[in-house]
Amino acid sequence: MKIGKIEKKVAIPEVHSKVKYPWPEMNVGDSVFIAAENEENLYNLKRVVGPAARYYGDKTGKKFKTLLDRDENGVRVWRTE
Repeated sequence: MKIGKIEKKVAIPEVHSKVKYPWPEMNVGDSVFIAAENEENLYNLKRVVGPAARYYGDKTGKKFKTLLDRDENGVRVWRTE
């Protein structure tokens, strides 16, 4: 292992999601509904969408809450901070 020098004022690169979720455009209090397609399992959809929002939030200092919406057959994500 080789440890490099300490560097100052190195900018953190902007996070780019591989999937086009609207996380960057969301303000606190906004929510987005992501509908399940065809026979897609709601739990599997939540297992994909939830971590994507959390990962983006960890990298940008934002917080998200993800819940199943069985009545509408999808997942809703809120930006909370």
